[in-house]
Amino acid sequence: MSYSINPKSTKEHPLSVAARRHSSYPALRTGNTSLTYESLHSQSERLAFALFNRGIQSGQIVALGDLPAREMIISLWGCMLGGFIAFPLNVRFPSTSLAQILDDMNPALIISDSSYPGHETVPFSDLNMADNQVSMANLPVFDRSAAASLLMTSGSSGDVKFVQHSHHNHIESAGGSNQNIQLTSSNSWLLSLPLYHVGGLSILFRCALAGATIIIQEAQQSTLQVIDERGVTHISLVATQLQRLLKDESGLGILQEMKAILIGGSAITPALIHQALDHKLPIHVSYGSTEMASQITTTSGENRDAALQNSGRLLTGRDLIISQEGEILVKGDTLAQGYLQHSKLVDLRDENGWFHTGDVGYTNVAGELTVTGRMDNQFISGGENVQPEHIERLLCQIPGILTAIVIPQHDEEFGARPVAFLEIMEDAPGGKEIIQQLRGHLPGYMLPVAYYAFPDVLIENSFKISRTELTKLLQTENKHLHPL
Repeated sequence: MSYSINPKSTKEHPLSVAARRHSSYPALRTGNTSLTYESLHSQSERLAFALFNRGIQSGQIVALGDLPAREMIISLWGCMLGGFIAFPLNVRFPSTSLAQILDDMNPALIISDSSYPGHETVPFSDLNMADNQVSMANLPVFDRSAAASLLMTSGSSGDVKFVQHSHHNHIESAGGSNQNIQLTSSNSWLLSLPLYHVGGLSILFRCALAGATIIIQEAQQSTLQVIDERGVTHISLVATQLQRLLKDESGLGILQEMKAILIGGSAITPALIHQALDHKLPIHVSYGSTEMASQITTTSGENRDAALQNSGRLLTGRDLIISQEGEILVKGDTLAQGYLQHSKLVDLRDENGWFHTGDVGYTNVAGELTVTGRMDNQFISGGENVQPEHIERLLCQIPGILTAIVIPQHDEEFGARPVAFLEIMEDAPGGKEIIQQLRGHLPGYMLPVAYYAFPDVLIENSFKISRTELTKLLQTENKHLHPL
């Protein structure tokens, strides 16, 4: 029988409820091995008690470094069951940056297979997790309002912020998602995003509330292979990932068999959405943020065509307004407790309780949100305001252009001029032809003065290409720039 937990009535930790109601259902599956909800809960409890035995106190930060996905999930749940603040590290950061982050956050312990000098680090395998150690009396009473996690997020300036969420934030985020995208105990969600990313962490809570299975992809498997072989029903993707899957000859047939493809994390080109809709893919386009514990608005399965114009309606537990300046402001049950800075929690809300996203957009009469750009991406060229996303949307309407990112380049006369980075197909037009097609839609100051191919070094090393990285490449004028 399929039974989903009502997030509003959850007084126990959702993993504890799942272990009782879905005890024999597979919680994790990787390769030929699986872990039931009862076993996952038991191992997570034992990890929590092992941390208590090492002198870690509830409310202290436990960082999670270089760990396989299975061990990372057990560690995340174990920290939350023990009342510790789980802090999954973005291990893609340079070692010098991670060292500075750890010095700033000063975790009580790091669980990792790699060492971090200057901080107490223990491999997952060295934690003493014997069965006879655990007693429920030794674990704290579950408190929905207590801090559960700390996630790293980068603003447009590139500065890292540390977002602290409560259990309540994560539970309400997952509950709203599950109301919009049906998820049952017979379904499975591929762990396709890293667990230090809010989109990855939220998969744990969605599956726990529904008793669904998390599928872990092995290193030797391709994403399409594991979807096909394991019958994966749900997946979270950023646009770049979906593009790559659709380039594979077998991609369409495999993706068409799925129940839900949740797309977020970056702007999605009209061409990509058209392709997905034309081939009847079960896509849901989402707008969200780390501060709001993942999704804010998402399109529904009943009206998939809305994905061509907007990012859907508000999910339950969220509120949204558009300011006089056009900025998207949000609040609700999923809004984080604050930013952790120098061991102090800094409120991220204004005097009326709203979080200022920095995104610009509008809602239609049906309450569906369209995001038009970032306030801090806008720049001035010759005294005129330029919104890069407007140019990007027009570029992506040109056949052969898959993705476009426009950034400012310093100019002595105009202050700044737009430059475009493009991901293109073989039959895409060249720079001169692109300019000709744009001239009828843009004033001269908004026409890009140069066009470059997306640098391979960024495509290979990241699932999300950032404007900051492209700006750095443009400033250095290095070998990775390839004019079109």
